[in-house]
Amino acid sequence: MNAREIALKTVYSVEFEGAYSNMALKSALARNDLSAADRGLVTNIVYGTVSRKLTLDYVITAYSKIKLKKISKYILIILRIGLYQLMYMDKIPESAAVNESVKLAKRYGHGASAGFVNGVLRSYIRNGIEIPENDLSVKYSFPQSLCNDWVASFGFEFTEKLMSAMNTEPKLTIRPNTLKTTSEELLKLLSEKGVKSEACGISLVCGGYDVARDELYRDGYYTVQDAAASAAALELAPEAGETVIDMCSAPGGKTTHMAELMKNKGEILAFDVHEHKIKLIEENAKRLGIDIIKAKIGDGTVFDKSLEKTADRVLCDVPCSGLGIIRRKPDIKWNKEDMGGLYEIQRKILENGAYYLKNGGMLLYSTCTIDRRENEDITSEFLINHSDFSILFEKTYYPHIDNTDGFYICKMRKL
Repeated sequence: MNAREIALKTVYSVEFEGAYSNMALKSALARNDLSAADRGLVTNIVYGTVSRKLTLDYVITAYSKIKLKKISKYILIILRIGLYQLMYMDKIPESAAVNESVKLAKRYGHGASAGFVNGVLRSYIRNGIEIPENDLSVKYSFPQSLCNDWVASFGFEFTEKLMSAMNTEPKLTIRPNTLKTTSEELLKLLSEKGVKSEACGISLVCGGYDVARDELYRDGYYTVQDAAASAAALELAPEAGETVIDMCSAPGGKTTHMAELMKNKGEILAFDVHEHKIKLIEENAKRLGIDIIKAKIGDGTVFDKSLEKTADRVLCDVPCSGLGIIRRKPDIKWNKEDMGGLYEIQRKILENGAYYLKNGGMLLYSTCTIDRRENEDITSEFLINHSDFSILFEKTYYPHIDNTDGFYICKMRKL
């Protein structure tokens, strides 16, 4: 299969088979031996098509005589992929976008499908489309309900800048493993490999390259982690020799960061509800040369009496809607789950984490969302019910302001 066909199959699995975009893409790239350029093309088309599908469907509706719901599944995805290349990928020739889409239509549709795809794409090339400027849903391809929520919370101008930033491709950000290297040394090592990178706080922002095939990654010199996510462990600031509990650890990015800050001295109890994710934590720790992490199956919503007042610091990086990482997982905005149960899970994890903390200890609550109901509302309610805690630091990170993922951190001290 060529790059576009791989992209087609991947987008199809996300749209119609319930696959997660990041996992489906990772699997597709692993199964096919592609050049670096083709891997980049597949990645761009998959994430872009999934992210922009509402806008793409707006264009298809304008030029198709067949109603959207009546278009066969594969042909709909082929149209979206073709239009995405025409509308958003400057380096793709129009002829290539159209011709390759027509070829796919012949393979995945019936006799008339190729002509239909050709007609819609060439109609767009001839006439373009006028996107309503004040319709954020169509312009930036976000569900109308989410647009309404954010405009109500942040205002129109803020929301437009936020959505625009969430439609950009995030740069690869890595966190040096301070047990093995420094930022300066890692910059030099990457430069010797021809990888362009620059320091950003404790992190390095790099040009795109294949981490999975990099021996520096395999040898544990760094972890892939957004700068906002790295701020969680930095704010909690665990020290060597302490006992730390990570309530929701997998895949272990923040857990291993805390171990590095502790100079691999002390103990970190890392919990997750899934056994296969426990193995993932252990694999990451081994790769990085860390042996103070004890990964165990555990449900953060269920109180464990044996852990009461045992920890110097507790991290509650709770399950959330993930609305802050739409740049990396665009299907999140189309698959928003019922939030009622999630709020209760967040409350229970924070509550239990507080009971596991020693007097004078530090508690950090974090999410990868920008939704106030999952962030400030949860911590404010907690502080009302726990007068023995005081807030030390609170910040929401936004892509268009901080150039990071959307993220929330609240650090509290137990008096």
